[in-house]
Amino acid sequence: MILTQEHLDFEKFSRHLLGLTIIKVEYSEINYEPTNPRPNYPTKYKNLDSVDFSIFLHTDSEKLVEIYWDDKFFQFGIGIKINEQSDFSGNIKWNVSPNDLWKKFIGTKITNINITWETVTTTEEKTQKTKKFIYPQDIKITFSNDKNLFVSVAGFLDQNDEEVYGMLDNLTVTDNEELAKQVKMIN
Repeated sequence: MILTQEHLDFEKFSRHLLGLTIIKVEYSEINYEPTNPRPNYPTKYKNLDSVDFSIFLHTDSEKLVEIYWDDKFFQFGIGIKINEQSDFSGNIKWNVSPNDLWKKFIGTKITNINITWETVTTTEEKTQKTKKFIYPQDIKITFSNDKNLFVSVAGFLDQNDEEVYGMLDNLTVTDNEELAKQVKMIN
């Protein structure tokens, strides 16, 4: 796989997260039930959440990081913004900082970030013309406490699914690498 300058620039940009200390984490979801809002991110798995579209990392340096599904490289990929306006509206935010998944990362610094690039080939139905896309499928974030967080552009189609499906407008997030592999979040 050969990464273009645009891919390399995205990797370089992601390095801006290094050294940031997380002080609060929020999930942003579509507010499906405005009269009785409730979180939709929990799954049947302990410490594995399925988020509609954004994870916000608040930092001690007043930088706000948004990790979201993005179409920059392909229709469904991971995007990262720092102190930028979110593309999404009509949402509800949930403070997930005290949740078991996140509380171990509060007060810790990001020390490394690894992007997994995937290749997908599409075929135009009428012309049979094929096109290849290289896009960021998932990221692994390492923190100063030597714990890892995995975020993937994937989701469950049904609450009882055993595995996630890629290429969805959804993020799955966990700190459990074995579980991430089990549900096919990561390889």
